[in-house]
Amino acid sequence: MITLYDLVLQDDRRPSPFCWRAKFALKHKGLDWRDEPMGFTEKQKIAFAQSQTVPVIHDGPMVVKDSWAIAGHLDQAYPDKPLFKDATALAYARFASGWVDTAVHVALFPIIVGDLYDRVRPVDQPYFRESRGKRLGTTDFAAFQAKAREKGVAAFRAVLEPARRILRDQKFLAGEEPAYPDYALAGGFLWARIASPLELLEQDDPVNAWRERMLDLFDGVGRKAKAA
Repeated sequence: MITLYDLVLQDDRRPSPFCWRAKFALKHKGLDWRDEPMGFTEKQKIAFAQSQTVPVIHDGPMVVKDSWAIAGHLDQAYPDKPLFKDATALAYARFASGWVDTAVHVALFPIIVGDLYDRVRPVDQPYFRESRGKRLGTTDFAAFQAKAREKGVAAFRAVLEPARRILRDQKFLAGEEPAYPDYALAGGFLWARIASPLELLEQDDPVNAWRERMLDLFDGVGRKAKAA
C-alpha cells in the first residue's frame, strides 16, 4: 500500500496544501493509502527521500517527493483515470499550480499565519517561530495577521479573479468534472479551513460555490477534515 507522509498539527489537524493535492490525486485515481503523520521537527522521517518537505510517498520500491512529481508518478504507475488526459491538460494543470503557488498562497499566508501558529504542536512552535519569523520579519504573528487582514482579505479575494471568471460558467476549473487544477486550488482553501476560522469568501462568490463542491468531493474527504 502507498504511504503518504503528511504534515500534522495539534489535534491531528492536517493542513498542508501540497499534501492535499496528493490526497486529491490519490482519490481521483481511486487508490488507497496509509498516512504517516509528521510534525515540522520530524524531518528525519523523510530523510530516506532526501526531502525536507512533505508530501512524500512510498509506493512499493518507488519513493517520490513533491506534489507535482507525485501526480506524474501516479499517472505513469496507474494509468486508469488520468490526472492529465493530454498535453493540453498537463500544461493547464502546471499553469494553475504555479498560479496557486505564487499568487494564491502568497496572498493567503499573511492573513492566516497567526491562527496557523496557534495550531502548530507545541514541540514544533519554536521551529515555526524561527523559520516563519525570518520570512515575515517578526515573530508576533497575531499582530502581523491582524494588520494583514485590514486589506489582505480583499486582496486575497481579488487574486481569485481568474478562477472566478471560469467558475461563473462551469462547475470546476477543469470543466464539468474536477481535475488537477481544482485540486491545486482546493489545497489552499483546505490549508486555511483547517488552520483558521476566518471567512475568506462572500456567499455569492462563484468560488464559494465551487469550494463547497470541492469539500463534498470523494465522499466529503475535505469536509471531514478537522476544521478550525
